[in-house]
Amino acid sequence: MNFSKVKDLMNIDISDIKNKISNKPIETKAPKKKEFNKRVVSFDFGSDTTKIVVGRYNKGHLEIENLISAKTPVDAVGDGNILNQEMMSVFLEQLLNNNKISVKDAVCTNNSTSIINREVTIPAVQEDEISTVVKYEIQQYLPINMDDYIIQQTILDRFQVESKLKFKALVITYPDKLATKYYKLLTNANLKPFALDISYNSLNKLVNYGDKVNGEGYSKEQTLAFIDMGASTLNVNIYKNGKLEFTRIIKSGGFNIDAALSRRLEMSLETAEIEKRAKADLSMSENNEASKVAVDVVDEWLSELERIIQFYRNKKVGNSIDKIFLYGGSSNLKGMEKYVFDRFSIPTNKVRTIGNVELNLKLANETLEQYLNAIGAIIRL
Repeated sequence: MNFSKVKDLMNIDISDIKNKISNKPIETKAPKKKEFNKRVVSFDFGSDTTKIVVGRYNKGHLEIENLISAKTPVDAVGDGNILNQEMMSVFLEQLLNNNKISVKDAVCTNNSTSIINREVTIPAVQEDEISTVVKYEIQQYLPINMDDYIIQQTILDRFQVESKLKFKALVITYPDKLATKYYKLLTNANLKPFALDISYNSLNKLVNYGDKVNGEGYSKEQTLAFIDMGASTLNVNIYKNGKLEFTRIIKSGGFNIDAALSRRLEMSLETAEIEKRAKADLSMSENNEASKVAVDVVDEWLSELERIIQFYRNKKVGNSIDKIFLYGGSSNLKGMEKYVFDRFSIPTNKVRTIGNVELNLKLANETLEQYLNAIGAIIRL
């Protein structure tokens, strides 16, 4: 698989993976310009929940016609990786059939600790030389076989050091095997792989597209922290001036509350999850075991988050967080918004709606906290 012709990792056209799998050489001629006004089905495969969004992005306008979520088969997905290809293929095909989804062009968005990002400083060079220089620099940081990864970069800043112009670049190394797994999953479900995205880029596009969260306006010039609170990870993404500034993954999530509660009350994980959803309240208005366990685990999350925020602040004089937005399944814990605000004294909101996202009438009462990554992935730039 060769993505060297693709300008941005986050808008990868994954049709070339077919050539890799069939051992056909990649054509070097300029690719035909894609039409991005088609209806697509977008997937965000989580370890606990699979999110599906059907929609269209056309001439700067985002229309969503369907939102679907379903429990991911146990142990089929973990840390953004497809662990059981056969099980997921059957699950996905049945899910599409049961929901009568006939759209074939498919987009995937995901994140994983196996996707490595690094900021590097390189000499200012011509655009066609940036990739070569970045690959040389990244090899000094990471002991990896470059042939096993897709390497892409985004220039974040330009500055001078001793009268010499330098570039600060965000470099993404995406495992070739991971991309291939997603390609096979989609083709096994009789879909046409259209694009592969990374969740923090999907969200970045949505942040720039929208203008309000929960009906309240926000400024893209502000520093906004979006925290995707999933079942097995918390993805922390910080944006400033409409660009990704910083990203980190905390390897903990809603599953950790379930496991701790299961041990405390000697019950199954499934029963523990039901107990958590029904009774856990971070305000401790009811002094029950589910709330106590949730507070203990969330305190661990916030300690990790505190270190991340402090690290970001220390990176550059003047760095600060203006707003925190929470989304993902674990953001639904009762009292989560206030609990985070009380810890950091930073305005904190759970994302329920995004401005300018046009929902089909049948979705008028839906909240979007589970679907942000999949919705953003529909936006093709």
